[in-house]
Amino acid sequence: MKNEFEENGYYVLRGVLTESEVDRLARPIRAAFTRGDYDTLRKGPAYPAPGIHSMGPRVLEEHPEIADLSLAHPKIMAAVEELFGEPATLSQYWSIMRPPGAGLGDKPFLNGSGAHYDYKPWRCVGSFLKWMFAVIPFADYTETAGPLTVAPGSHRKTTVLPSDGRVHPVDAAQVPSPAEIKLVDPGLRKGDVVLMNGFLWHEPRPNYGNADRAGLYMKFHAKSSPPACGPTIYPSSVHDILPDDAKHLVPYHRGDGRYAAIRDEPVGGVDEGRLLIEDSDEKVLVLGYDTDGWRLPKYAASEDASAGILDVCNVMGSVVTQARDQLGLQLPWLSWLADLTGPAPDDDTDQWRCRVYGHRLPTTAPALDTEENLTGQHRWMSADELASVNSAGLLELGSEVLKWLRMWQKEEGEDGQPVTRGYGVPTTDVAYYSYNRNGNSEGTYRIGNFDQDGRPAPV
Repeated sequence: MKNEFEENGYYVLRGVLTESEVDRLARPIRAAFTRGDYDTLRKGPAYPAPGIHSMGPRVLEEHPEIADLSLAHPKIMAAVEELFGEPATLSQYWSIMRPPGAGLGDKPFLNGSGAHYDYKPWRCVGSFLKWMFAVIPFADYTETAGPLTVAPGSHRKTTVLPSDGRVHPVDAAQVPSPAEIKLVDPGLRKGDVVLMNGFLWHEPRPNYGNADRAGLYMKFHAKSSPPACGPTIYPSSVHDILPDDAKHLVPYHRGDGRYAAIRDEPVGGVDEGRLLIEDSDEKVLVLGYDTDGWRLPKYAASEDASAGILDVCNVMGSVVTQARDQLGLQLPWLSWLADLTGPAPDDDTDQWRCRVYGHRLPTTAPALDTEENLTGQHRWMSADELASVNSAGLLELGSEVLKWLRMWQKEEGEDGQPVTRGYGVPTTDVAYYSYNRNGNSEGTYRIGNFDQDGRPAPV
């Protein structure tokens, strides 16, 4: 399995689930689409009209028992972690419903025209560097129903580059025109599970049949490869129902209904963002006063109003906008470090989540354009200076800040083990990227290059 997966970028586990197990898994998902309880309901004609209808983890709140047949299925979990060589974390739990006619347009479908891959530094479910899909079809993916086709070996066209000491740039393959893409049908049938490298090019074909073509599309990332945008938040009900040896799959969750979903507006479950901003001399920006104490810059977090279900939980846009407005700092990228959870600061009963990001400036400490009534004074402190003000009781969340700084500078996770961090950007930056969909020239696009205005460099 491992050799074939590394060579081709995918591997099909045949007959992992029985037909009755697939039906038990699919039943509440199909029912949610039927009653209109899915995340893309307000985008275009509703199911069962032709279209690509999709749903995130909301089904897990009322039906956490389907975790045993999907994300925590022993054979799936074992295969994923064997290929990673380490523990896995669930990132995406996404159901897709494609009724008859889905994917068809006014012109005949051209094979390769929908080829793409899912490494996307603007998404919590696509901004990691060691990850894979696990797809469970709810029906046979025949030529009529619309197969999920793959481009064998295409994952090797993308290269994760050596770290600059904090984050890893990526030479991301540019997907060319349809005529230059060779796609094959792996012949997925009900009960199979296909595992796909996250950098593998793939394409769903239209549904020419007379029955729904539906399936579950999960993504897992290796524990050593955190999402640059931060993790997806799940309902606590699914974490709580998992056996002890599988709880590590869903470490980020809330029990108050504020998990990744699109309701009247995007909901992600992140309340605040804090920034560990380091200059080229390894000094960290703090705000406050010598008398009252110092803190990292922190801002109320909000979702991008235009976010889709795969974009929620990335609150970078709101955080970098406030950093620019209040500090005059242009931060073109961030990389997630940790989530801080607990009761809300103004209400001991409410749940609260703060997302902590790191960033390193290419220059020494710049002069900041600040309003003291908003930010207090500012200072750039070394690790030793931070430790000193913490010892004096003058650094907010001091022990946590020192831990985050060590994680950032040592490229470690919260457990002290090495991690591979990447670049994360706001969801709205998708407008600047085209490398991962067809129509490009041959070559690669460097993730980690930004222009003088802080925008991703053009392809």
